[in-house]
Amino acid sequence: MLSVALCVLLLNSFSVVQSSSANLAEELSFFSPLDEGQNVKLYWNVDTAKKEIFFTVEAKTTGWVGFGISSGQGKMEGADIVIGWVKDGQTYFKATCCTLQDRHADGRVMPNIDSQQDYELISLKEDNGKTTMKFKRKLDTCDPQDNKIETGTTKVIYAYHPEDPASENSILKHSAGNRGQRSVYLLNNAKNEPTLPSDTETFDIRHNKTALPSDATSYICGAFEIPKLNETHHVVKIEPVIQAGHEGVVHHILVYECSDDFPKHLLNYTGVCYASNMPPQIRECAGLSTMIIAGWGIGGQAFNYPEHVGFAIGKADSPKVVVLEIHYDNPRNLEGMIDSSGLRFHYTKQLRKYEAGVLLVGAEVNWAMSIPPKQTDWKINGFCSPDCTQKGLKKSKLPEGGINVFSALLHTHLAGRKALLRHMRGGVELPEIVRDDNYDFNFQEYQVLNKEIFVAPGDALINVCGYDTNDRSSATIGGLSTLDEMCITFVMYYPKVNLTKCTSSEWPAYSSWTGKYVKNEGETREPGFWTDTVNEGLAKAYKDSDQVNIVCKSRGMRQSDLVKPKPVIMTPYQPESSCKVVGSVGNKAVFPVHLGLFITAISLLALTA
Repeated sequence: MLSVALCVLLLNSFSVVQSSSANLAEELSFFSPLDEGQNVKLYWNVDTAKKEIFFTVEAKTTGWVGFGISSGQGKMEGADIVIGWVKDGQTYFKATCCTLQDRHADGRVMPNIDSQQDYELISLKEDNGKTTMKFKRKLDTCDPQDNKIETGTTKVIYAYHPEDPASENSILKHSAGNRGQRSVYLLNNAKNEPTLPSDTETFDIRHNKTALPSDATSYICGAFEIPKLNETHHVVKIEPVIQAGHEGVVHHILVYECSDDFPKHLLNYTGVCYASNMPPQIRECAGLSTMIIAGWGIGGQAFNYPEHVGFAIGKADSPKVVVLEIHYDNPRNLEGMIDSSGLRFHYTKQLRKYEAGVLLVGAEVNWAMSIPPKQTDWKINGFCSPDCTQKGLKKSKLPEGGINVFSALLHTHLAGRKALLRHMRGGVELPEIVRDDNYDFNFQEYQVLNKEIFVAPGDALINVCGYDTNDRSSATIGGLSTLDEMCITFVMYYPKVNLTKCTSSEWPAYSSWTGKYVKNEGETREPGFWTDTVNEGLAKAYKDSDQVNIVCKSRGMRQSDLVKPKPVIMTPYQPESSCKVVGSVGNKAVFPVHLGLFITAISLLALTA
């Protein structure tokens, strides 16, 4: 832990490199602009062995800079914040030269200084009109005033001011245009950049000089044909191609696989996604999709398949047509933007040992998935049953059958707040496959797992989603519209098997509930219908039902839909905590203290005497 003014010792211990943004991009693995104008940039590295994360925040200001890890929804309240500045450009040998403070916010007021300082300053400099702040922290500081950094979406916040503070207790408030939030994956990013085969070629799926609306948020969709190849190739890498100057505008990209009978006359169609004039064939492809085969979110880098795995193209069962969906973030409502961003696919004739597949798991999209209005954390479950995996995974090329999961994309719509994929074998819960406690519909990307997870024939997967419908006056049902809901996960795995969909529907529970509470069709659409009694009845029906409709689908085979026992976890998984209680004082638990240096301003003055 470092004190509020620890600059002298640190700057004697670490070399201060006058690096440009280009140097920072080479020095640090991951990057995300935090605003569309790129006035604030975030770079970071992760040390998984030491469970530490290294941040560099670069801001176009010579005043103070603030950066924070929010408690979930990108708000200042509950955020874990650091604030730093260089005072009047003076040398680092003065006690007031530079300041880094670990603070937490109780609301939209001046954050309080943490009693436990867990952010360690590496360097802080002011150069060419920019302030660059480098620091590190543990992923889990075991400090109740700090937010733990976990897999899934992290919503970071930032603010800055053109002037330095008069003192650490007198920090001028930022303007409305000098603050914001951004969703990023800090931990779920591929780590190593493998060497590509010498015969690697590329093709692009990207918009072509497309005029963007001036709306704050917009989605543009286009249909594209995959190159026709006369033999099998493996896609081994997918990377973003972001038009220069639009790094802060292009927020996320998804590529959906379409059915083989997609009409040719709609190829090269481009338009606003989900608009009333969007062709139904494209809406069907993008809205639910046969599969999401690629995804990228701001802050993400290139996606590399494992070195022993490739995604096949050029085969009879490979994607032929895809829909590209790009979400643009334009809070300043800029006009006249033309964009040609998208994704670049690297492919080779040198086939890898295993072929990648994508499996859709979760809840069927229908009326049986109903969420009452005015709910804060309504849960929906989707089950991939043991019967389905027993049949679908037993013939894989692995010696014991089954598949290895290496990446996953969680998917809900606008009301979704949390999502996770649980894993069960014989009634015993295993470590979860993927989780996102701060789900953001406007930020979707495949999460690369830190370790491959084996799913055996007969295992069950349970997709759990949490929803907030406090802003709605009527029920939300399963559907294709973004105002409807989904609870699904696209699981990327190897080796490919002939199982494309493993889902469930709560029709037994829903039918039981409607028989008790619903008198006539259409009544559930009325706001006055949803009372506490009705809501509690629906929740109880979902919870108590021991049966679900199980759906298994394979390519070229008819989808099965049978009523089966609901998979039940008999022994829940208990993850170990990295913060162990080592003693107590009175009734309060005492946690281990992170060792660090604490040097006050007085001791700094003594060092410079």
